[in-house]
Amino acid sequence: MHSWKTLNTSYVFKTPFGNLRKDECELPNGQKIENYYVNEYADWVNAIVLTKENKIVLVEQYRYAAQDFFLEIPAGKPEGNEAYENAILREVR
Repeated sequence: MHSWKTLNTSYVFKTPFGNLRKDECELPNGQKIENYYVNEYADWVNAIVLTKENKIVLVEQYRYAAQDFFLEIPAGKPEGNEAYENAILREVR
């Protein structure tokens, strides 16, 4: 199996939470894909928290893009130079 080659790359936009990158790629068979979009996300942490009764702890989050509430595992982005361990403890709290 062979990997794809990146022929060109440029950023559509950049934000503190992540970036959208546009690549031009060449597949091993020579086919070119001119517009391959890649979401680059900032580092984040996730936790699967089990209670003493072996139940999974979920949090209810409002997601603007979907205009709805969802149940999710505790997760979030470290703040500043916050260690991953501290970030996940904060998110679980």
